[in-house]
Amino acid sequence: MAASNASDGLKTVAKVVAVLAFVCMLHSGYAAREFLLYSKSIGRQDLTLPIEIVLECLGALVVMIFAVVQGVGELKPVSYEAEMKRYSIDGVFSRPSFQLYNHRGRYLRPSRSAAPTAKK
Repeated sequence: MAASNASDGLKTVAKVVAVLAFVCMLHSGYAAREFLLYSKSIGRQDLTLPIEIVLECLGALVVMIFAVVQGVGELKPVSYEAEMKRYSIDGVFSRPSFQLYNHRGRYLRPSRSAAPTAKK
């Protein structure tokens, strides 16, 4: 139980850190937009972003990647054998999406109601 609680606490902290890093990335995007608008309004020719904005964005990206990886939890196996253990062979081959009821057989052998009737 103690390991589960510690793992849940780590996941919660990782999610909070990921949200804070996302907010920091939003802030750096807003700061970059404001800087470019200000630079254009004063007629500045060099429109390169300041190093503070670039470092803020890259730092937030690194922190967010790390927090998301830590907060994901245990991964499930992604193999054909592990997936097929859940199904029986009957369940695999008898899916309704493979059953066709509207096919060309009705034109090869018309039903009796469509055949002309003989009059006496």
